[in-house]
Amino acid sequence: MSVYAGLMESRLLVRALPWGVVGVLIAVVLYSGLTYGEGSGDRFGGDFPSFYGAGSIVLDGDGNELYDADRQLAAQEPFLEDGEFLYFAYPPFVGAAYAPLAALPYGVAYSLHAAVAILAVIGGVIALRPLARGHLDGPVNLGLATCAALLSYPLLRSVLGGQNTSFTLLGLALLARFTHDDRDVASGIVLAALMYKPQYGLLAALVLIVARRWRVVALSVFAALPLFVVGALTTGWDWIATWIDAATSFGEQNLIVNGKFMISAWGWVANLVGSTTGATIAASIVVCAVGLPILWAIATDRWTGLPWYAVLPALLVAAPSALYYDAGILVITIVGLISIAGSAVWFTTGVVVISWVGLAAAPAGWEPLFIPIAATAVAFAIAAIRAPELS
Repeated sequence: MSVYAGLMESRLLVRALPWGVVGVLIAVVLYSGLTYGEGSGDRFGGDFPSFYGAGSIVLDGDGNELYDADRQLAAQEPFLEDGEFLYFAYPPFVGAAYAPLAALPYGVAYSLHAAVAILAVIGGVIALRPLARGHLDGPVNLGLATCAALLSYPLLRSVLGGQNTSFTLLGLALLARFTHDDRDVASGIVLAALMYKPQYGLLAALVLIVARRWRVVALSVFAALPLFVVGALTTGWDWIATWIDAATSFGEQNLIVNGKFMISAWGWVANLVGSTTGATIAASIVVCAVGLPILWAIATDRWTGLPWYAVLPALLVAAPSALYYDAGILVITIVGLISIAGSAVWFTTGVVVISWVGLAAAPAGWEPLFIPIAATAVAFAIAAIRAPELS
């Protein structure tokens, strides 16, 4: 009887441990935010001041000044160290979405944002369960997968750093699930929502066009109309031109400031050799090498269905701008590979360990995470030519 009781206790421990880690992480972000003292002059919350500041500008009714650098600096100043500034270059409807958070004290808003980001990761993993072919069934496997995702370097830094990769992961996971289930209306709504980060939303739309999912793309246009109206009411009816100007200018500065953290081919190559014509040509070759075979396989139905897990590494490489924390969306790729390999625990552990090579980016001056991401994209590009059974 004592042996049986010991086994039962062990099983309960295995079930509870991953969720205990998730609970501790939620408790940490809640405690750190709720005990934050405003006006300390120390930077807190990573990049969250950018989003909170944008929300406060919209909340004050100054949406027409959303992309004014001086106005953003004034909004962020209480939450950054002297001289720091985090430019907000997202579409205006994103600033409007953060306005309710800006009505709360900064620490409370940060805690709420981080907790919701953790829930988004959990939601993304749950959405992917049917695509994992049984390997995420049960509370133990689901808990381990969620815990591993949150402890990976990109997602952990995103959650603690006030970024939004968790929401992109959730959106892409739902898109993968809904397109797999042929739920066109839901897919169109999710695709429209992904336009909050256009470098991923537009590339996802391109994949769907190549896959001839016309109804999904058409529905996404209608679903995006409310976002356009919110942007117009926030910044003006010409907000698209205003935002493009701001985003273009920011992209140039972002390469200078964050080049060592880039994982897209355009940013990674330019960071190494400088923003030159040669760098553009080299990056174009890399993007075409990993992207065209995959698009060809989708267009010619060599792959059954639409395997988003095979698309996402190439999407990251091809994105106009992608930083290390954006690699968190590769949770979808990991789930896809688990469904093929049939080994969840050791494979996931290995991937999480590898993800922490990102710590070497700052001292090295370039992002080492680009190497395994690009290698995975190349592997799928080869599979696109040689393995029509991929699904």
